[in-house]
Amino acid sequence: MFNGHYTNTVNSKGRVSIPSKFRELIDERESAHIIISKTLRESCLTAYLPEDWEVMLEKVARLSSTREAIMYYRRHVIGSAEECQIDAQGRILIPANLREHAGLNGKCQIVGVGERFEIWNEDAYGAYIGRMEDKEGLLEDLEKLDL
Repeated sequence: MFNGHYTNTVNSKGRVSIPSKFRELIDERESAHIIISKTLRESCLTAYLPEDWEVMLEKVARLSSTREAIMYYRRHVIGSAEECQIDAQGRILIPANLREHAGLNGKCQIVGVGERFEIWNEDAYGAYIGRMEDKEGLLEDLEKLDL
């Protein structure tokens, strides 16, 4: 499972180093690439291991193609997905359209969220955390989950 927060930098060519802890998990699966796509609600990117991406695709394939929300998901998330190779230095090249969507230029936050991880513009991530901490009822909703 991916967990933890890591500050990193997206260089001028669009490359970012994957945290070594995450690379170890990827290497365990004998994968030299990850799948990166847009997310639904935030301007960040989500990175999946290939087998987890396939599981998600199978779930979506079973859903109706006439429902507006599902088609939006297919177009926005699945349609944006790119396979990113991990180079010998543990870096990936994030395609320009995905970097632009997430505002990735300079400092970024890489956040493990379980079976996948997210890549955020550092300022956008800070703003998101601030919004969530100020959101009325959020803690009560979390308490109901009994985590």
